[in-house]
Amino acid sequence: MNLNSLVLLLSMVSAPQGDAAGTKSTPSEILTKMFARYASANSISGTIAMTQSANGASIHTNTELQFDRPSQLYLRQVRDGSTARQWLVTSDGTEWTYDRPESQSGAFGKPRYREYVTQHGYRMTMSDFLTGASSSLGDVNAMLISAMSSKEWMKRLTGQWASLQYDGKSTLDGQSVLKISGQYRENPSLAPSGTFEIYVSEAGDFLRYATRQRMQFPKISQDPIEIVTVWNSTLKIGAVTDPKLYRVVIAN
Repeated sequence: MNLNSLVLLLSMVSAPQGDAAGTKSTPSEILTKMFARYASANSISGTIAMTQSANGASIHTNTELQFDRPSQLYLRQVRDGSTARQWLVTSDGTEWTYDRPESQSGAFGKPRYREYVTQHGYRMTMSDFLTGASSSLGDVNAMLISAMSSKEWMKRLTGQWASLQYDGKSTLDGQSVLKISGQYRENPSLAPSGTFEIYVSEAGDFLRYATRQRMQFPKISQDPIEIVTVWNSTLKIGAVTDPKLYRVVIAN
């Protein structure tokens, strides 16, 4: 998905709004600027913290991300709770490694896979790494998709937004931010099942993403259960990265 396609898609579900200062903005303009900023970044480093809560219980998944374009990557995720585990994707620019996909968890063979970054004259991008390793990660989230500019996952993400509304300027952890909200759906073929909120810094950093859904789990409760998921990001564009993390890891 290129930026022109993204602008068209977002504009179909957004409408212009004004903030307290009377500035005219549209959600599609804000989000397109944000996505473009990440797509043009030579390096990114930081964390994404996810908390998902339902029925009085919570789980957390923490993502550490660092990359230098075109093809050096360190991506580590750790989940706590009764299903605690970790995932790791790395690339030294020549080879990249990732965990055995979840769908093959019961299969024999090595726990991690190792491949060349350049094959048949094509050099993989950050988008390719995320697409290739998506089944080997615990949380393919909106911030990760945005930072790595994954075309396939960007289409899935924006397709979950049934509507977009610019709510004006707000404050997040003492910082002035732009807030966008709307109706959330699992995919474009389904009716909305909840809502979402997006918080973007005035510079274009994706700081927080939150979804709220009510879903049926007959084995647990006869009533719908509300699931709230919040991601907070400290990803910094142009941050100093640690080259020692860009290595081939054959045992996690």
